[in-house]
Amino acid sequence: MTALAQRLAQRTLELVDIPSESLNEAKVRSHLLALVPPVFEAEYAADDAFVFARPRRAGVPLVVLVGHYDTVPAQDNVPGRIADGAVHGCGASDMKGGVAVALEIVRELALGEPGRVDVALLLFGKEELPAHFSPLPDLFERSQLMAGAGLAILLEPTDLTLQAGCLGNMNARITFSGVSGHSARPWTAENAIEKALLGLAPIAALERREALVGGLPFYEVASITQIEGGIASNVIPDRTVATLNFRYAPDRSPESAAAYLRSLAPVGAELEITGDSPPATVVTDTPLVRALRDAGDLTFEPKQAWTNVADFTMRGIDAINFGPGGTRYAHRRDELVEIDALVTAYETLLRFLVA
Repeated sequence: MTALAQRLAQRTLELVDIPSESLNEAKVRSHLLALVPPVFEAEYAADDAFVFARPRRAGVPLVVLVGHYDTVPAQDNVPGRIADGAVHGCGASDMKGGVAVALEIVRELALGEPGRVDVALLLFGKEELPAHFSPLPDLFERSQLMAGAGLAILLEPTDLTLQAGCLGNMNARITFSGVSGHSARPWTAENAIEKALLGLAPIAALERREALVGGLPFYEVASITQIEGGIASNVIPDRTVATLNFRYAPDRSPESAAAYLRSLAPVGAELEITGDSPPATVVTDTPLVRALRDAGDLTFEPKQAWTNVADFTMRGIDAINFGPGGTRYAHRRDELVEIDALVTAYETLLRFLVA
C-alpha cells in the first residue's frame, strides 16, 4: 500500500471509529474541526455547519468541497476495520470516505501556495435526517463566501462518476375513510382497509417514467412506503392511511409534482402533501465541471436520489456529486469504501484544483 493510500485509509477508519449517528455528532465534529489546518480560517461556524477557506483572491473562481459527517444508525459495524483493500464500517461509503478525502486535500493544499482556484471546505451534520433539520439554509443566509462559489462538489458516494442533478423527494399521505362495525356483520360497515387496497392498486402498478434532462436519464417513481389501519381483530376499521414517496425528475417543478400526486388520489380519498425537497438543476456543461471531468477522465450519470446539490442549485450555485464511495454499499451493514477509490478521488480532485 502506498503512503497516500495508507494515509487516506487510516483517516477514513479514524472517522468511522467515531460513532456519529445524526443528532449525536458532537465527538466527530470536534475531531474534524481540530484537523482543519489553521491557514483555512472559519468563515462561518454554527453548531452543525462550518465553512473554512483562505482569503479570497479577486477574479479567481471558488470551489467548495462539501461533506456531511453524520451517519445512519450503526448496525454492529463500529468500530470499523481495514481488510481486503477496503475500509469497512458505518459511514465508510456515505460519506466518511469522502470527508477524509476532502480533509486530506485541504491539509495538502495548506502546505503550498494557492492553485488555480480558491478552495473552501464545508462540513455539516444532520444530513441523514428530514430536511427541516438541515443547517444549510441558515448557512446560505449568513455566509458571504458561499454566495460567490463557482462550484460545489459534494463528496457523496458516486462510484467515481460525476452524478449531475438529483431527483426531487416528495411525501404525501392518503386517507381512506369508512364506517366502523362488528366484524361478524361486515355488511353494516364500510371497510377502510378494503377501500385502501382497491384505491392503492393502480398506484402500485405504475411504471417508472424516464425523463431526459441535460442528456441524462432520470427515473421518476411513486412508491407506497407505509400503511396504517385497523382498530382490533373483531372491528371493521373506519380509517386507513397510506404514505406515498414520490421521487420526481428535474423536469418537474414542485407544483407540477404535487399536482401529479393529487391526480393519483382515488375518488373519496384525501391526499395531503407532507414534505418536499425539490430536485437539483442538472449541471454538466460549465468550464469548472468540464475541467473536473477532464481531470479524471470521468463520465456523467444522473443522480437517482436526492442530495444536497439541490440546496446549492436552488440558490444559483452550480453543484455536482463526486465521491469515492460505492452507492451499492451506502447504509448497509457491510458498508465499505475501497482504498483504491479513495486514492483516485483524491488524485482527481487535487489535479483539478491545482493543475
